[in-house]
Amino acid sequence: MSKNENQFLIYLAFAAIFIIWGSTYFFIFLGLETIPPFMLMGMRFVIAGFLLLILIKAQGNLKKPSKEAMLKNSIYGTLLLVGGTGSVMWAEQFVPSGIASIVVCSLPFWFLILDYPKWKENFSNISSLLGLIIGFAGVIILFDVNESVFSDHFVLGVIVIIAGGISWALGSLFSRYYPTDLPTLMNVALQMISAGLFCLMLSYFTRETQGFVFSNVSLTSWLSLGYLIVFGILAFVAYLWLITKRSLIQVGTYVYVNPVIAVFLGWLFAKETISAKQILALIVILIGVVLINWAGYRKTLFKRNKT
Repeated sequence: MSKNENQFLIYLAFAAIFIIWGSTYFFIFLGLETIPPFMLMGMRFVIAGFLLLILIKAQGNLKKPSKEAMLKNSIYGTLLLVGGTGSVMWAEQFVPSGIASIVVCSLPFWFLILDYPKWKENFSNISSLLGLIIGFAGVIILFDVNESVFSDHFVLGVIVIIAGGISWALGSLFSRYYPTDLPTLMNVALQMISAGLFCLMLSYFTRETQGFVFSNVSLTSWLSLGYLIVFGILAFVAYLWLITKRSLIQVGTYVYVNPVIAVFLGWLFAKETISAKQILALIVILIGVVLINWAGYRKTLFKRNKT
């Protein structure tokens, strides 16, 4: 592959994680039109997981996982996908997709707080501490008691997304410090399947299945589910490939772009209103994220200048 072709693929991969992941919030909103949240999650993860297994089988890399790997992936899948992604799906019943994406921006704060082995490094950095304080200030701005949001469970939805961010951070950290012996794609497939089955059980026990008829699902919801499955896999594969070609600092810039895409799509197609206060919250949170990553940015720039 020539240098120009490789560069084009890198641009394409960045576009995938920027646009696809940013649009996910909007398509969740559309999917929830006629599909309950836990059922939507369950179908998305189970189908995506089995599609990945088919891909792995086609590559000739499918191996029988050990019981330990199965157990770890079940735990990680629950924390990452049920807790992390699932919280957003559930909360979008009450929270506009653009606002949900803004709250998800706070994820780097939880990594900073919960990564105990790196506390000394993280909390000895003034910019990280300042970013943490500023970032949480941005989240607090979203809680405006002057708006009539309590009746529609807006605050509850935001709290659930924050709890989901904590769950995602824990799942990520556990998988980093206690990895399995399986390839990444195999881990993801098992996590998706286990998380999807768990979500389908939740759907049953929360009585989402009562009165639910597949024939009543709208075409919009079916197409949205298909988008979440297919393009979600494509974006994830692009992400896995991209982190082998570019630094994590560069790839991590999707955190800044995703909420902008989500807010724009919600405003353009779902007629979601974004107030000046909510835009301010987004800006404040992103400033906090930049400050938290500032040390990493400086190291990257320093290395680049040396070379």
